[in-house]
Amino acid sequence: MESNDPLRVVIASEQAIFLRGLASLVMSMKSVVLVGEARSHEDTRQLCQLAGPEMVLLDARNALEPAREFARGLRSGNPALKIVLLVELPDENGPEGGFDQDMLYYISREVTEDEFKAAIEQVRKAGSFTADGSSVFHHQNLEEDDLRVLRPSPRTQDVIAHELDMAARIQADILPEDAPVITGWDLCAQLQPAHETSGDFYDFIPLNQRKWGLVVADVTDKGMGAALFMALSSTLFRNYANRFPTLPALTMSAVSERILSDTRGDMFVTAFLGILEPHTGRLTFANAGHPPGYLINQQRGKVSVDSLSHSGMALGVTETARWKQKTVRFLPGDYLILYTDGITEAQNEYGDFFGNHRLIDAILGQIGKSPREMQAAILAEVNQFMGSTPRQDDIAMVIIRRID
Repeated sequence: MESNDPLRVVIASEQAIFLRGLASLVMSMKSVVLVGEARSHEDTRQLCQLAGPEMVLLDARNALEPAREFARGLRSGNPALKIVLLVELPDENGPEGGFDQDMLYYISREVTEDEFKAAIEQVRKAGSFTADGSSVFHHQNLEEDDLRVLRPSPRTQDVIAHELDMAARIQADILPEDAPVITGWDLCAQLQPAHETSGDFYDFIPLNQRKWGLVVADVTDKGMGAALFMALSSTLFRNYANRFPTLPALTMSAVSERILSDTRGDMFVTAFLGILEPHTGRLTFANAGHPPGYLINQQRGKVSVDSLSHSGMALGVTETARWKQKTVRFLPGDYLILYTDGITEAQNEYGDFFGNHRLIDAILGQIGKSPREMQAAILAEVNQFMGSTPRQDDIAMVIIRRID
């Protein structure tokens, strides 16, 4: 008789963004309990010894043979353990029918959410192993149609829409619900995706000694890939900003190195990271290929605009990149406006760009207003400039004002 107990699963991948997505997917399954996550083979081995899972989902990426060898070693100590290798090209690299003579299962990394869940359930039901430690595998007589779930199917519009909806929910969970309340300061933030998901993001990171990390960033791509890349980048900024709370340039270096080591492809990130000391008004920042922030000072009846421009290239481009950091100081009444290029590169029906000069004019026209009022006015001007032209890029904006 089949047990109604949830299936105990360990997941393993060296790729942080894939591991995070896999964890979310596994935890959404009612019949499965995630008992551990591992970033290396050694961590996986230890987890299996400590947690006693019934199934291991092992990301093989482009290293199928080493993954097979490691999986055989795991199974040699526990013949009842079911191991699923997540592979790039199951038709070429995996055996026909979804499993092989080593009693290892194969699922494509490209399957949809529903296909993945069906495949895990199929693997759960497919195999039974002897309890005496032998490696005899008795599988049911599965038809090809039953095993089809192990392979990717064509991505219909409904599937794509479902994937984008999932990505949008992941992003919504990552972004701060509200700007923090900081005594003597007024802050606001807004994100307007051009489509279902966004590669833009912002964050307010609480640091020690009453400091705050301010992040506005833009992944140079669109759609599902950019959304997941954004999730990884956001996590990295939080981790390293807390590790280097006074050194935004070092945080940029650490984030860039992890992006290069944990991801593939040609996506990169432009970002502004500032470390704000509310009690002194000092802001130490680094700008990684991002549009310049604007510090607006209005002392003695005169208004000045200080451009907080690049201090290094975008993140995830090259291992040799380095960043510098600079420090500015807020006086009471000063504003800081951070944004992504969805504002300055917004186009009207004639192909004209909104540009930095229109942005600065819009900012200066709102001096004395609250950050929320200023932000609403700027976005209204951008929308009016665009008219009926569809928006092609996301918009993120953070505005900060020192009150006293």
